[in-house]
Amino acid sequence: MRNRENKNRKEWLGLFLVIFGGYFLLRNLDMIPSFIPSYLFGWEMILIVIGGSMLVTGRFEGFIILAIGGLFLAQEIFYWPHFHIREWWPILLIIGGITIFMRRREYEAKKTGEVDDDFLNDSSVFGGSEKSFTSQNFKGGKITSIFGGSEINLTEAKLADEEVTVDFLCLFGGNVLIVPNDWTVINESFVIFGGYADKRARSSVVKDPKKVLRIKGSIIFGGAEVKSY
Repeated sequence: MRNRENKNRKEWLGLFLVIFGGYFLLRNLDMIPSFIPSYLFGWEMILIVIGGSMLVTGRFEGFIILAIGGLFLAQEIFYWPHFHIREWWPILLIIGGITIFMRRREYEAKKTGEVDDDFLNDSSVFGGSEKSFTSQNFKGGKITSIFGGSEINLTEAKLADEEVTVDFLCLFGGNVLIVPNDWTVINESFVIFGGYADKRARSSVVKDPKKVLRIKGSIIFGGAEVKSY
């Protein structure tokens, strides 16, 4: 199932690049019909497409990307003489807050009946944090960084099952995850205008197939990295 999701995602990304690449090529050759508005292929529309695709796949953070693109695109489509982005930008903070709230609700639903200390739930908004998580029955969790960053040390933690999942949201922010060097880390995060890196030294990593940490979520205009001591 995961392989199919990844394949579908790559196929849609390929189609997306072909369409936009074809448009810009034709534009450079002055072959674009006059009835096609330029804003349909602007950077705002790119954000709208990305945000919409994230929402379809259940990523609530897509609201933020969709709102950023929509807010700027509205100025291109509609004539609003009194519209100033400097006055309306706080709506992005409101949407960001809604996203964090929705992620929290989803997190609460998943851990119902479980022990709090076994789930990781860290949020850094316009700030940063460094934490150590030492659960001996680690069951995964969520890490949210919006215009901020966090460093989570899992060196002393032990996985509850052979495989657990940590969900990232890095939006204009960054996360550092420090894990034991015998964990197998699989990255399945959605990365756009950002980056993910596994910076563990190969010589010190002894991957155990029965200790799998799967990373999901979204890394947008930000970065995430995994490392070990």
